[in-house]
Amino acid sequence: NIKSKGTRKNVTSALEKIISELRLFKKTPEHGLAIFCGNISQIPGKDEFLLETIIPPKPLSANLYRCSQKFVLDPLKEMLETGEVYGLIVIDRQEADIAVLRGKSTELLVKLDSIVPGKFRAGGQSAQRFERVAEGLLHDFFKEVAEKANTEFLKIQRLKGIIVGGPGPTKQDFLSANLLHHELAKKILGQVDIGYTGESGIEELVNKSQGLLKETAITKEKQLVSKFLEQLGKGTGLALNDLERIRKAFEIGAVDIVLVSEKIRDENLINELKKLTEQTGASFEFISQETMEGQQLAHLGGIAAILRFKIQ
Repeated sequence: NIKSKGTRKNVTSALEKIISELRLFKKTPEHGLAIFCGNISQIPGKDEFLLETIIPPKPLSANLYRCSQKFVLDPLKEMLETGEVYGLIVIDRQEADIAVLRGKSTELLVKLDSIVPGKFRAGGQSAQRFERVAEGLLHDFFKEVAEKANTEFLKIQRLKGIIVGGPGPTKQDFLSANLLHHELAKKILGQVDIGYTGESGIEELVNKSQGLLKETAITKEKQLVSKFLEQLGKGTGLALNDLERIRKAFEIGAVDIVLVSEKIRDENLINELKKLTEQTGASFEFISQETMEGQQLAHLGGIAAILRFKIQ
């Protein structure tokens, strides 16, 4: 179906190189294989083929063949993302910073400066007119910040939540303007008072948000264990807390989420379960004993699974 002779030639040559590369593997690696090949020459009629072979750090969940002008890297990029990704917005009337927190590392994505003037001290109509202009400029600045945040955060599939910080009431005014995309607005975890903007402000926001982030993690733990207990109580067959049955469920790809209490100290067992989740695309979740639900899981043996489908 490729009409261009040049494109057809490049595709055929790339496929031949890929086949030659595949012959070097006696069997498919445990996590699968990603091979990229194409003519990257910028000069028409000249061949400069790039061939890259990657064994991914986690199992590939899909078979994908794509003939395009660009290499499709999204499935590999997703593997590099930590499970805990949070959006950060630091804002006042003069500037704003948009960043992400991945694990313990922060990355500044966008820095914006406003043209909103400071307070006008004189009174009368001039002051009122000046204040209207300033408020209009501030709203335009909020729109710019929201548009940038929407662009950056909507690209992150595993975004857990967003925290907004800054000195004074500007952060509240920004959120009250309802300019963030509705999917992002639902992920606002809270507001934090900080004394700075810029990189110092981002660092301060992260430090002051630890309680909020911990509370969010505990809420997630409560929801997961509650889901397991609900399925167990209803006898749906979608909840297991017998280790041997969980292992058998893994063999047929039935496990969706594994819950492991922090009371479990057997490192070999923990590593076994982690490896099984990676091989089958399931999720692995450590559960603390800080909640009533976490304590219930510990009393039930400390290891449980929520299934994708019922097994015999």
